[in-house]
Amino acid sequence: MSRNAGYMKKLRKARVERKQCIRCGKPLSQESLIRGVKQCEKCLDYQRKRKLGQISSKVNTTYFYNRQYKKDEIKRKELGNYMVENKITIKDLAKESNLSQRTIQRILYTDANYTKKTKDAINKYLGKEFL
Repeated sequence: MSRNAGYMKKLRKARVERKQCIRCGKPLSQESLIRGVKQCEKCLDYQRKRKLGQISSKVNTTYFYNRQYKKDEIKRKELGNYMVENKITIKDLAKESNLSQRTIQRILYTDANYTKKTKDAINKYLGKEFL
């Protein structure tokens, strides 16, 4: 167990003893304590929505312009600008070109190398030669 996981376990245990919500730390109502629930209604509602997919992760909707370049390479910048203009997300590009989102991020934001297969997959999906 990592150091942070151990800390969080102790924190949640202490919050249960103090009759607080284990997620946000707010005092629990008497009704929820009787039912044995260790979270407030707001946190329980958030968890339900998250499980149903009503709340999505911000990573999935991350567009190109949310981060800065580490190395300003013309080809990568053109690719990024094209993605912004055509509203193509990193997730969309990764899914359609059968690559991981992390691979696309490395290509856009770092000076990492990429294979010919990766280059061909991206260019094929976009219909233009960027890389």
